[in-house]
Amino acid sequence: MNAVSFGPFAFDAERFAAIAGTVVFLAVASILAHRVDDRLGRWSSWTALVGLVAARLGHVLQHLGSFIPEPWRVLAVWQGGFSWSGGVAGVALMLVVLFLKGRKIIGWAAASVVAGVIATAATLALTSSGTQVPPLTSIFRSLTGAETTIGTNGRPTVLNLWATWCPPCRRELPMMAELAASTADVDFVFANQGEPSAKIADYLRSANLKLPQAVLDPQLLLSRHYSAVGLPATLFLAADGTLSGSHLGEISREVLAQKIQELKSEEGIFE
Repeated sequence: MNAVSFGPFAFDAERFAAIAGTVVFLAVASILAHRVDDRLGRWSSWTALVGLVAARLGHVLQHLGSFIPEPWRVLAVWQGGFSWSGGVAGVALMLVVLFLKGRKIIGWAAASVVAGVIATAATLALTSSGTQVPPLTSIFRSLTGAETTIGTNGRPTVLNLWATWCPPCRRELPMMAELAASTADVDFVFANQGEPSAKIADYLRSANLKLPQAVLDPQLLLSRHYSAVGLPATLFLAADGTLSGSHLGEISREVLAQKIQELKSEEGIFE
């Protein structure tokens, strides 16, 4: 899957690329602030903040109906959910502000932005896998003892890798189970990584959770096959079982719904 890990830290490829681009942008602007004009330092800090806020607000506005019942989730940035176009608009606004206040340094400011964009694109290209991952044909057992395979039934599949000891997994499971129950034409599989069935069943019972298809993966075959560097990991499998997309870390309702629609659109499936 498209992810990067450094020791205990793991990042989704897009998120890591955005971080890398921001760091390069701030570094270049800081160098230019010392050599050209110190106003570039203050401007770059504000631009990074405005770009981040604008990217988040762009995402929220695109899914406003989903956020209205739970407005506190606007601050749940760890779930992901940022609009590239919103971020670009925020940075463009700060360039306009700088142009109005200091036209002589606008070229240097634009150069730092270009450096950040190049760094983002290069990081994304280096961390994104360009090869299709085929389905894993191993047989897995469900909590009920039934044998099953994953991604081989000719339907798009959302595969969630999780564990009871993982706090982000526990936070997202109720939402995912709810969305799974209301989503047609897409299968959901919740593959526990490395835990015994009794512990899983006890947790689901205590949490009052009913997962549509909970399977056991005691040997972490799925994590290794899809190169999942952390949990939770949500994988989106096309109807032929190949990996279509992925999300590392806790996922929000809006991002999950968007990914599902993209998966269904690829297969020409419409509700």
